[in-house]
Amino acid sequence: MMKKWWPLLLFVIGLSIVLLYQYQKYRLAPGVDVFALNYKDTSGKDVNLDAYKGKKIIFSFWGTWCGECLAEMKQLNEAKKTDLLDIEVIVVSDEPQELINAFIQRKKYPFTFLKLDREFPKIGINAIPVNYLINSRGEVTYSKVGAINWKDNSVISFAEENLK
Repeated sequence: MMKKWWPLLLFVIGLSIVLLYQYQKYRLAPGVDVFALNYKDTSGKDVNLDAYKGKKIIFSFWGTWCGECLAEMKQLNEAKKTDLLDIEVIVVSDEPQELINAFIQRKKYPFTFLKLDREFPKIGINAIPVNYLINSRGEVTYSKVGAINWKDNSVISFAEENLK
């Protein structure tokens, strides 16, 4: 009787391991040192993020094709106009520069748009958007895979508190 349970138990354990791996890969933000990566600006020139050290930053990895990213950007743009005035917003894509520039021309968001020098999976980002709140000491105080609801006042308060 006991032998009949072993295959089921092994299956459940194996499935649990696979599900935990998938959760970690796609729903936990990787521990990325955003200051150590290489970026290009909208004209294709290398960018050094040292100029942003000492500033409060919302740092987002996104894509022009990502509906969740686009909805979040629209909300973040509205929040930036009224509540997040002293916070820098840096958004990074791994897409071709032409796509990023076309998006910038259409939307005219007041964010710093950068292009990563490699594809997101090579730095551990397997789902977007991925957001990091970075305080003025350069510390990541919060990270999240998935869009943040910037319309919610409690989220704004949480961001402001975590960026001190």
